[in-house]
Amino acid sequence: MAKPTAHDVAAQLLAPPFARETPLAPTISDPLADTPMQVTLDQICPYQLNPRRSPNPQYDAIKASIRQRGLDQPPSITRRPGEAHFIIRNGGNTRLAILNELWEETGEARFQTLLCLFRPWTARGEILALTGHLAENELRGHLSYIERSQAVEQARQLYDKESGQPLNQSELAARLTEDGYPVDQPSISRMGDTVAYLLPAIPEALHAGLGRP
Repeated sequence: MAKPTAHDVAAQLLAPPFARETPLAPTISDPLADTPMQVTLDQICPYQLNPRRSPNPQYDAIKASIRQRGLDQPPSITRRPGEAHFIIRNGGNTRLAILNELWEETGEARFQTLLCLFRPWTARGEILALTGHLAENELRGHLSYIERSQAVEQARQLYDKESGQPLNQSELAARLTEDGYPVDQPSISRMGDTVAYLLPAIPEALHAGLGRP
């Protein structure tokens, strides 16, 4: 009887009941706790619901600082379940855009790779991301009144979905404050009226800055 070849042995191992029914390696899951993580620009996407819709008025100054000093405060990142890319978790879309520009302009590796704090996605991930971006934008560069109003309306929709019922303005104010974006009920009332009545009538004026003190 002829001695079996390596090809024969491999064929027998891959035949039932030895056939592989699982992937060669398990999918690596994201960390379950806050974890420093080195990532490259092509692994990160901006947060799609970012309240800021107009250019950051401090854009050029921030870019000049990052060009000279590097990125002093890398943004924190997270990832929705099942998605391939990380997203900015609570403020940092401007810095991400600047890093992409500087990487394209200079080709310097210090602009392409950054050490970020990864924070796990939770059941409240979308709400925490939106309120985090709201609070961060208020600290780093003032939002226009209409940007703030539209973001609060987006938050209201997320809170309504989380609660399973519509929230009144006082409840919405309390939820936003608990999640790190303090706002009172009269302000929410004015913001709601702005989105419902003024935005359809005078969008250009609002996006040009109407509502600033």
